[in-house]
Amino acid sequence: MRVVYLRSLLWIATVAFGFVGSAFAQSGVDNFPIKTIRLIVPYAAGGGTDLVMRAIAPGMSEALGQAIVVENRPGAGTISATEAVVRAEPDGHVILAVGAPIYLNTALGIKTPYDPLKDLAPVSLLVNNPALLLVGSSVNAKNVKELVALSKLQKGGLSYASAGTGSIGHLAGELLKARIGIEMEHIPYKGSAPALADLMGGQLPVAIDAIIPSGAQVKAGKVRALAILSSERSPLLPDVPTLAEAGFPGMEAAATFGLMLPAKTPAGVIAKIHAAMKKAITNPATSKQLYDMGYQVVANNPEQFGVYLREQITTWTKIVKDNKIKAD
Repeated sequence: MRVVYLRSLLWIATVAFGFVGSAFAQSGVDNFPIKTIRLIVPYAAGGGTDLVMRAIAPGMSEALGQAIVVENRPGAGTISATEAVVRAEPDGHVILAVGAPIYLNTALGIKTPYDPLKDLAPVSLLVNNPALLLVGSSVNAKNVKELVALSKLQKGGLSYASAGTGSIGHLAGELLKARIGIEMEHIPYKGSAPALADLMGGQLPVAIDAIIPSGAQVKAGKVRALAILSSERSPLLPDVPTLAEAGFPGMEAAATFGLMLPAKTPAGVIAKIHAAMKKAITNPATSKQLYDMGYQVVANNPEQFGVYLREQITTWTKIVKDNKIKAD
């Protein structure tokens, strides 16, 4: 009888502890946030990711009732900042801003001290910065089909520039080669600026680069955009067709910005942060600010962002392996 009695006490204690733990967890969600929130941006101040985060931070702060401090932590290809967030307390008070490297690092086989799909929880894909297929003003091709035909007439194909090996422009170029049969040789540059400079100067015929910053050169008439690698046209360049409109559906590539949290963050806290983000980014003034920059606002939910990340890793891993691409 004594054994049964002790087991009963143990069962009651276990159940009681579970209820207490649940109460504490729920209390933490209900009270969130209780202090200043740090929004970690793994890039220097003034870049695209930084500008997007600073655009939405005030609205999120107002919705959550706590200050949000944007903290720039550049370096190591975003890995050090990402690792810091992975190791942070999963209570919602440290948020990570992510760009394309969150999936491209994995696709490129870069070793990281974390798994982006297991060690981070998605909140939302905020905006797209879609890539453009660009040609110099002297290139005799008015559309994508003419460019494909032109590439087949050139011995060895056309040369195309990107912001560097492993960049979204580079991988998008290889995707185009695989899917639409265009013949091109990749010429990597150290950033978008020198690549666009040589395209404008006629040193090479083609470049693939994100609409920010290359859209400004298109608007100025210094280069031509034959297509945008997106599901919809951009308000920044409304006359530039999508690849689907150009006759080549099913291909998209963009420098994307989103929000993630440490993996064990409670679902209720994720929901609160997502709701605050949604309220901030759909504010008419904020939406206009982002659209005027050239970004396409997405603001999807955590599940959709998780699916997107897995799809991107799958797509670009295949492109990397098929083309034996190695990161610089």
